[in-house]
Amino acid sequence: MILAIDIGNTNIVVGGFENNKVCFIERISTNKRSTALEYTVLIKTVLELNGLKDKHLDGGIISSVVPSVTNLVKDAVVRLTGKPVMVLGPGLKTGLKIKIDNPAQAGADLVAAAVAAVNDYSSP
Repeated sequence: MILAIDIGNTNIVVGGFENNKVCFIERISTNKRSTALEYTVLIKTVLELNGLKDKHLDGGIISSVVPSVTNLVKDAVVRLTGKPVMVLGPGLKTGLKIKIDNPAQAGADLVAAAVAAVNDYSSP
């Protein structure tokens, strides 16, 4: 199972995907003052409430528009799973050609949505 996390200004959406199937989706509050340990406990609780052990995960991917929280959540997931976690951003190969002056300014949430759309539908 892959753990997918979308860090927004208000909520962090945590989802589990296996064989192209959504297994669960949960929300926790985004708190810029929380520590990596606090996020570890929150994510571990989400997994347990959905009947999963952290070691059942094959890895994770994070999309974030809150840079100050990104590494805290990444550290939490790595601590829980011991597996690699990708962060959607500049340098990560998504298959999209982002044609703007500064691709780093494209919101990770918008890039993730575009990748999903291209996966489900043919691109122009």
